Amino acid sequence: MKTIYLAILLIATLVPLSPSAYSHPLYTSAEDLLESEGFIGSFLVKKQGVDILRKGFGFASVAQKTPNRIDTQYRIGSLSKTLTALAIVQLKAAGKIPAYDTPISHFVVDYPRGDEITLRHLLTHRSGIPEFFHGIDHSQSFSPIELVNLTKYKPLEFEPGQEYSYSNSNYILLGYLIELLSGQTYTQYLSQHILGELDINHTVYGESKISHTGHAQGYTTEDQAERASYIDMSIPYSAGALSSNLADLEVWSESFAAESLVSAADKEDIFIEEGYGFGWLSSTIAGKKVYTQSGGIYGFSALIVIFPEENHLIIGLTNIEGQQPKLKQLAAIIAENEF
Repeated sequence: MKTIYLAILLIATLVPLSPSAYSHPLYTSAEDLLESEGFIGSFLVKKQGVDILRKGFGFASVAQKTPNRIDTQYRIGSLSKTLTALAIVQLKAAGKIPAYDTPISHFVVDYPRGDEITLRHLLTHRSGIPEFFHGIDHSQSFSPIELVNLTKYKPLEFEPGQEYSYSNSNYILLGYLIELLSGQTYTQYLSQHILGELDINHTVYGESKISHTGHAQGYTTEDQAERASYIDMSIPYSAGALSSNLADLEVWSESFAAESLVSAADKEDIFIEEGYGFGWLSSTIAGKKVYTQSGGIYGFSALIVIFPEENHLIIGLTNIEGQQPKLKQLAAIIAENEF
């Protein structure tokens, strides 16, 4: 059961919320809303580039009575995919990838049906490659190629390009290709070409056993009575292994509008008109266009919501697992009342 739950946690989609989800008759402010809902974590709300709220709530560590602060680090699960996708965009710009529609057999010659599966299929979860998490030992370490091999010879769930089905296996294979094409480890590539370029200093590949005092401990429920299950962090890899904080994710989110690392043409590929593009989902919240990605892993949940037309931003990070629906609802209520 835990293996299945992990796969669910790492899945990140955003279903547009109905208008009733925005209603909160006693709403006075974003901070009061989060306090009244018992939110635990760190939260950022910016309206037209100006802070409305930037605050930590609850405990980062119950045992140590350490509060969550604005600079507390959290595992961010599938928010990691947004960086993985950009790495592929950069490698294409550098001439290492001919086109997004290049079949993966161009890079991994023996990949079954690799002449039918393209990089675009991987980036947009349309490859048909099944989820790799099911049935594996979460205490075991895996190399990137070992992770790829977990599904390499399994039948596809559908014909490539014919359906959409969120599978972390797509982004595991993309991480492996980043290493293959760059000659660097996944971590080295991100550090040099993305994190370093943006001067982001608190986004790292997560530790299997959290020891850094500035990093929150993960919990299974909102009462923080039970610590989260262990997972070797080699497993989520390029699909969900990063840890970060509000400030870093703020810089990351705002880098797209500034076109710090991407061109206007790149953004047309990354952020499609509607649906899942390259690591981001284009949708609406409170009637406004948004680019979003949520993430979860044992003990942690995360959400970024970018409002590209109004220059608004919402980021929620929590050290409670399974909180993606709550984060999305909080974001919707805040957007309806503040924006």
